[in-house]
Amino acid sequence: MYRRTVAEILSPPGGLILVCGMSIGSQDVTAGYARTGRAPLAETVTFVEG
Repeated sequence: MYRRTVAEILSPPGGLILVCGMSIGSQDVTAGYARTGRAPLAETVTFVEG
């Protein structure tokens, strides 16, 4: 929803789009589901300082 607004500020290189997701809350230890693994942060995130 805010991808274009954020892109105006960060000015990503051509051919790249901004994608962001955030989960808010706490884990329900009583839920019966399989927890998935996570890739290392360096593999999935690029920090842009400005």
